[in-house]
Amino acid sequence: MKDRVNSCKGAMLVEMLIYLLIVSIVIGMVGLLNTSDRKEYTEFDREGRLLFAHMKRIQLATLYGDLQHGVGANRILLEPHAYRYMNDTKGLVAHTLPDSMHLEFTGRRPAITFEMARGIGKIYTVTLVDDKIRYKRTYIFAQQSGRIRWEESRF
Repeated sequence: MKDRVNSCKGAMLVEMLIYLLIVSIVIGMVGLLNTSDRKEYTEFDREGRLLFAHMKRIQLATLYGDLQHGVGANRILLEPHAYRYMNDTKGLVAHTLPDSMHLEFTGRRPAITFEMARGIGKIYTVTLVDDKIRYKRTYIFAQQSGRIRWEESRF
């Protein structure tokens, strides 16, 4: 009978250690979610999705509604730290990227041009680069189908 009582004394200590271990793991996971790199990636992802949404909206407007209303091709003008796009009131709206991000592109002119019959103009890729977390998201345009896809990678 005496042996049974002694064996139960250590069980409470083990249970408390297990609870402390679980709580410390949860606190550590919450701490990892709020790091500056994670916040920077969230901002990078938001900017990338916003750029994609502007490209897709202008592409669809060209195919079905033509924002320019016959005046010319719809376009997004690219600069290293900003871009300008057409809005519904037939004007260019400037969107500035955060300081840690910039745009790279291939093509002859720094503009994404959407034309009704020919799809995308003379630009083939646009890359959003975040120098702080070293991520880049490259948007690739298919001239035949009008499909826009992206690839994300670290550098």
